[in-house]
Amino acid sequence: MRPGRAERAERLAPFFEVQLRFAARMSELTGRPLGEAAMHYTHIHRRLALGIPGFVPVSDAWRAYAARIEGAADVAGQVAATKAAYIAAADEVWPLSGQFGAGCFAHEPPKPDGSVKIHFYNLDTDDVGGPLASAKLERRRADLTALTRHIVETHPDAERIVGRSWLYNLEAYRRLFPPDYAASRVPASTPVHLTGTSSWGQLIDSREQVRSDVRDTLIARLPELDPDAPWRVFPFQLFEVEAPVESFRRHFGV
Repeated sequence: MRPGRAERAERLAPFFEVQLRFAARMSELTGRPLGEAAMHYTHIHRRLALGIPGFVPVSDAWRAYAARIEGAADVAGQVAATKAAYIAAADEVWPLSGQFGAGCFAHEPPKPDGSVKIHFYNLDTDDVGGPLASAKLERRRADLTALTRHIVETHPDAERIVGRSWLYNLEAYRRLFPPDYAASRVPASTPVHLTGTSSWGQLIDSREQVRSDVRDTLIARLPELDPDAPWRVFPFQLFEVEAPVESFRRHFGV
């Protein structure tokens, strides 16, 4: 057993629990086995460093994990199985393969339409605070400056930068960006995938402690969960944002 990994598994246990309760409700509503529901509607598959569901084959490690949670007597047993699987799993790697990272931010390669999607990772939490702390504002702007420079220099055909996350609910996050990018936010217009942190990230703070108010609201809403739009029970909905690359270039002096 890796001591640091075991400690982190204990810290993440409440986060795993709410996801397993969500998966159980989806299993109940759709008839899918619990393991399948957990794969497609929670962040657990990726927390176990098994990749993005739908883009990688189903592994033997996941099949074994799914069998354990489906055979567990209750949610406590499911959480215990998840902690054990997490301790045994490989370390998570950020940014994801194929992304370019700069501090807490990363971007995907441009899509054919010229859009470049950016991502945020919790990679700067210490005694000063989390990555969005006021004291770290200049660090995050330096990250975005480096990210913008890489896009401009490496992808001259990129036309606009786009984002899609619950984080755009937060002024502490929006203030990092060009004004027109932050002001462009609109509710997500297409189905929201629930295998990453774009929705699930709102359940934990920068120190990976569960936000009890968000957790309690989500669990209270599970009886009204719509299996065709399960993301709608999350307290913070996703926003989509975008602005021309030129806006970022001007804002960050690139």
